[in-house]
Order: sequence, then C-alpha cells, then structure tokens
Amino acid sequence: MTTTTSIATHYEQFLELLTRGPRAAADGRDTVHARYGERVDPAGGSQPVVLTRDEWILNQIDLALALGRLLTEDDVVVSAVPYELSFIGAEVDRVIEMVGASVISVGTSRTICPMPRLLGLIEQYEVTALVCSPSFAAELASLALSRGRRPEDSTVRTIVCVGEACSTGRLDRIGAAWAAKTSALYGTPSTPTVAVACDHGALHLCDHRLRAEVRGTLRGELLLDGSPTGELVELWPAGRHCDCGSASRVLVPLGSAASAVRGPDGLVSALDVERVVFGHRRLAPYFACAVRDGTFHVTCAVAGPRTVDEGAMRRAIRSGIDEALGVEAEVTVVGVQDWSTATS
Repeated sequence: MTTTTSIATHYEQFLELLTRGPRAAADGRDTVHARYGERVDPAGGSQPVVLTRDEWILNQIDLALALGRLLTEDDVVVSAVPYELSFIGAEVDRVIEMVGASVISVGTSRTICPMPRLLGLIEQYEVTALVCSPSFAAELASLALSRGRRPEDSTVRTIVCVGEACSTGRLDRIGAAWAAKTSALYGTPSTPTVAVACDHGALHLCDHRLRAEVRGTLRGELLLDGSPTGELVELWPAGRHCDCGSASRVLVPLGSAASAVRGPDGLVSALDVERVVFGHRRLAPYFACAVRDGTFHVTCAVAGPRTVDEGAMRRAIRSGIDEALGVEAEVTVVGVQDWSTATS
C-alpha cells in the first residue's frame, strides 16, 4: 500500500496555518500562549507547561513527517496515548488525520475503553497500527493471549511507541509478539516532538528547530534551548553519523533523571538496566523499574511456559547488572500470567 498524501502537502497545510494567524511579534513569530499542559516534576508535583501556537504547529510538522513514512491512507490507527493535560494525545490524533489514516482514540484511562473492549475494536475494524507506550503494547498482547487469541495473527502490522524510554531489545520483542514493525518517537512534556526514528530505528533530533545539549558531557540531562527537561539522554558526537545518511544527531533516551542512580562511572539509568535485563532471551517484553533508597527494583516476566528456574534467572540478572553497571538491583521474575499483580 502507498500513501497518496505527499510529505510536501503536510508542509503546505501546516505552513498555511503558521501564516494565517493575525497575532504575531515584530519578527513574525507567534508569541501567544495557545496551548496549556502539565508535567510531573521529580518530586511528583504538577507543573504548568505552555506552548505558543507556532511551537505547537512546528512540533506537528516533524511528527507528520515521521508518521507519514509509517502510515498510509489505508491504515486504521488506534491512538492510546495520554490526553489529560498533555500535548501528545491531541498532537498524535491530528497528525494521523492529516496523514489521511483513520483514527480510533482510546486514551489511557481505560474507563470508557478498557483493554478487552479495545481488542474487540481491533478485530471489528481491522486495526492496522497502534500508537501507544511500549508497556501498553506488551500488556495488550498478553491480554490477547490470555483470551485465546494470537496477537501475531491480528491485522496490526505497525506499532509506534511513544511516552516511555525503551531499549531496542524490548522494542524488538514487542514487535515479535505482534509480528509487527516497531518504531519510536521521542518527546518531553514541554516539547512533544524532539526526535523521530529513521529507517534504521535511530532517533534523530529535530535540530532544525531545537538546540539540544546535554548537561556536562554527551550523556546526562537533556537541555532544550538552554532549558532543563529532567530527562536523561545520550547524544551522539557531532562527527558520528547514522547509516541512514542523515546529518541530524542521534539521541538515545535514558528515562527521567529521577529514576537514575549514581554508579562508579557516572549516572546509571533505568534504560541501562533494561538493556542488561533483555540480554536474557527467555523474557517477555515486560519491564518495570523503580528506584528506592538508591537501589533499582526490577520486575520482569518469563516468556512462554514456566519451565525455567526463576530463582537462577533472578540471580543471573542481578549479577549481570552488578557486573555491567556497578550498581545494586533487587530483581523479581514472574510468569506472564502474574505480571499485573506483581506490578500493582
């Protein structure tokens, strides 16, 4: 299937919006705070976020260019991303519509559309793509299996992961569970679209409109236009280029600064731990990690029949984290059927 909506058309539609508004500063830039949202700070409190109209539309342009490579007018897309006081839900829905695909917005509250109903919608409307967090995609696949369905036999063929740092190892296992192509987008609560994936799966900075730096070195807190984000990332050196040929620098999300601990060689993030964990082949694509008293508390799940020694696997994962990262971790290994109770 091919799309008949060209990338140039997306640009033209958005640029028309940028020039339509009457309220602009002397340099032609919109300075009116047009959208309000909130983010959670490291202490757990809510902080206001505002975007100007131009900032909102420019974020949408980059998202449209990313999703325009992944979706077509023939796609039926489930959008399962947060809506309440966040930017990403409204942004994703609008861009899917502009690409020309059909969208079913279910959010993440699960009150009106709990997961069992969503599985029915996927079957009824032959949904071809999911836009959701990695955890949501894994949990939905598990629910399908528990109900005697095979997610790999569904019509879903594309999964776009947002809102959560995810290692390539876990992303690949999510794709295998659905027999779908997986891709990722990266943004912050204040900047919905920061980096988009190329055909090689690398996340490239939208550096034509953003000045991204890392506090101190190439690994640490992400600064966007000089402002701290509370998010940890790795930035490729300016001289290192992706195999796709893009000149834009590659960004590797590491999760929030609040979920990292100090190791012998610097900060260790939850994503560092996740990479080690998913070096074990027998694990399903589930992962939960919290930091309590300076120690990572990891929960993961065994894939398939429970024929492995969970105690031995737990010890192997814990020692692997210690050896690779030099930090302590408490590890819980459960069966897939026990995942929801283990993480509640």
